[in-house]
This record gives sequence, C-alpha cells and structure tokens, in this order.
Amino acid sequence: MIGKLPQTTQRNLFRAMLKDFINPKHELVLLAEKIDWQYFEKEFEPLYCSNNGSPSVPIRLMVACLMLKQLYNLGDEALPGYWVRDAYFQYFCGMTFFEHEFPFEPSDFSHFRKRIGPAGFEKIFACSVKLHGKELPRQARFSLSDTTVQENNVTFPTDAKLCKKVIDGCNRIAERECIEQRQKFRKESKQLVRDTYNGKHPKRSKKARKAKKRLKTIARHQIRELERKMSAGQKLIHAGKLELYKRAVNQEKNDRDKVYSFHKPFTKCISKGKPHKQYEFGNKVGIVSGGVKGRKIILAVKGFMDNVFDGHSIEPLLAQMQANGIALPGEIAYDRGGKGRSEVMGVKILIPSLPKESDTACQKHVKRTKHRRRAAIEPIIGHLKSDFRMAQNYLGGEAGVEINAFMSACAWNLRKMMEKLKKKFLLFIYKLIFPQNFVRIAA
Repeated sequence: MIGKLPQTTQRNLFRAMLKDFINPKHELVLLAEKIDWQYFEKEFEPLYCSNNGSPSVPIRLMVACLMLKQLYNLGDEALPGYWVRDAYFQYFCGMTFFEHEFPFEPSDFSHFRKRIGPAGFEKIFACSVKLHGKELPRQARFSLSDTTVQENNVTFPTDAKLCKKVIDGCNRIAERECIEQRQKFRKESKQLVRDTYNGKHPKRSKKARKAKKRLKTIARHQIRELERKMSAGQKLIHAGKLELYKRAVNQEKNDRDKVYSFHKPFTKCISKGKPHKQYEFGNKVGIVSGGVKGRKIILAVKGFMDNVFDGHSIEPLLAQMQANGIALPGEIAYDRGGKGRSEVMGVKILIPSLPKESDTACQKHVKRTKHRRRAAIEPIIGHLKSDFRMAQNYLGGEAGVEINAFMSACAWNLRKMMEKLKKKFLLFIYKLIFPQNFVRIAA
C-alpha cells in the first residue's frame, strides 16, 4: 500500500511550518518547485500493492532523499543526521512542519532500490535531463563521450587474500551444515597471509612464494573435503559458492575473467593508463554530455558488467538517449580509445587524427577546436567521482553498478539546474534594482 505525505495547510500552535522561516529563493526550494513529483508517483505506483499491508514510505519522500543523498555525497546511514537538522532538506522532501525525527529506517533505501530496480532509476535520471528543457536540442547537435571506471568497494585483491577467504568460507559452510573437518587451518592460514606481505623484497620473496603455495594447497584441500562429505542436497545449496571458490583458487596469472572479490564477483580489473593508478577494480561506465560552451549536462550514462571496448560503449548510450526521448547528436567527439567505427546510429564519431591533405585551413581549425573541446568531459568525470559518489560503488549486486551511475549523473544534472535557478533569481533581483542597465543592453 502506497504511503502519502500529509497535504495540509492548517497551522499548528505547537509546531513551526517550514515555509515560515526558510528562504523561499534558496536553491533547494527552487529545485523542489521545478521537479514534477507527480511523475514519479504515477511511474512507481504499479510496483506497490493496491490496498494490502501497512502504508509504505511515500514515493516523493524516498526519491527526494535519494537525490539529496547523492547531491551531498552522503551514505544511507549518514543522511538521517543531516536531514533532521536541515530545514531545506525537509522542505525538498515535501514536509510541511519541521520534523525532529527521520521518518523511516535507512534500510528502507535498500528495499526501495530493489523495488524499482535500474529501470526505475533510469526514469529518475531521464527526469533530471528533461528539467533543462530548451537547452536539450541545442546541446544535442554536438556531444562529448568517454568512459571511466567506477571502482567497487573491495579490498585490493591478491591470491593470498582470496585463498584465506576460501578457507574461512569453507569453515563456515562446514559449521552451518554440521560437517566434521579433519582440520580448520585457522591459525596457520592467518600466519601464512602475514608471510606473504612485502613479498617482492629480496629477503622475503622465497618465504612469500612458499606461503602462497601452501595457502593454495590448504584451500584446495578444504574444497575437496567439503565436496566429499556433503550430501547431494547440500551440494545443490552451495554449488554457486563452491564453484566461485574453485575459480579463485585455480586461476592463473594470465587467465581471463578472473575472480577479484567474492561479495562482488562481477568486479573487473581495468587499466586506463593512469600513471598514479595502474589498475582499477570495478566496472566501466560510459557517459555522454552536451558539447556546447557553458553549463554542460549529462545526456546518457550506463554501467557495463563486462570490460567492453570503449568504442562499443557508444551505441548503448545513444540507444538510451533515443529511448528517453532525447534528440541524438549529429556528432560525438571521442578520444583515440574509441577507434573502429566512424558512424553509429547515424551519429558521426570524431576521433583525433592527422588532417587530410584536401582540408582547408578553416576545416583544420574546426576539427582541432572540436577535439580540444572533448577534454571538457574529463572534469565532469572528476566531479562525478569526488562530489557525487561515483569514485566507489557501495551498493551491492550487479544492479548497484547501474543504479549508482544513474544517481551520480542525476545529481550532476540537478546541481547544474540549481546553479541555473539561482543565477536566474539573481538576475531578476538585479533587474529590479538597476532597470536602466537592462534598457541600455536591449537598445
């Protein structure tokens, strides 16, 4: 059953109404009035029961909290503390009176994410794009695109760490299924992991190699013992986990599709050629942004489960733009990593290359300008990572990769809209104070 926010304009003698003491021209207040909250109510209503059970958290409240969480780089557990002491957060969420307690448990964020899935978050992102209205057709003539790595919240993977986790996981399965083991190797495996530290040092390399080899031997022994002593039903229950353990223990240095994490097995090792970070462990994310000068918004974003070639990430992004009703650009500027196709879905792909002999000086200048402008997407990616929670994905499951990417891009677009509304209001005030300046400009 869908919960509803109380729609009341009646005053309360013992409670203060938010609109009485907040600044009506604050950026969050202006943004709250700009967003069409009824759109989310209509889209997500079919996902709830019609009349059974207790009322859920209101959809307006939940969507607004998710936006604030990404806008201000807050976690599920951190948002309630900020929400209780910030009147503008509460007004943005549709509250009438100032509240002294957060209205629901932080775990409800996880339930809501599972309920609407990546498709629901794509609708939230599409709404943030359409907020910019008249700017979309103009920005869609020329766009920028690039890929980045959204790292997962995993430890730096090593063979020793993975083998230790396999040993501990086998011990947990044996305890849960009441299987008697010959030995648990808890103390020995713990010391062996310590022996692998700083394994490239000349005085420790031999000991480290022996420790790694011993850890693999123990892990394989534990897996074989479990398979030997488990019943057919038990094997069926733990088949997926045991298969993952086998892959982790038996994988070699040059293997493909390696296991880097057990709680996020879809994690990939991606190298983007950064001198300060040779490898990143996460998933690739493709982005398309507007290419005109000035305020740029993100038009499409997509998280990929596989380590796709950069040039192959363009078509899914363009398909997403088309599905969301956004006009496809005439040209997309890409770096040299997107070589391979000169045109995708009728959109020309611009890759930096040597000019043709037949090009005039004007044509060379236009091409050079467009390729230089492509670098404008790099600071967008930097802000997405540092300000809007794309640096590390804390959400679980494969769906979390796309959900975090959608909400990070949504937060960027909302921030751009807040800047636009604030600037528009300041210009309105300036016009009231100095009308003669606007008359002179118009003349």
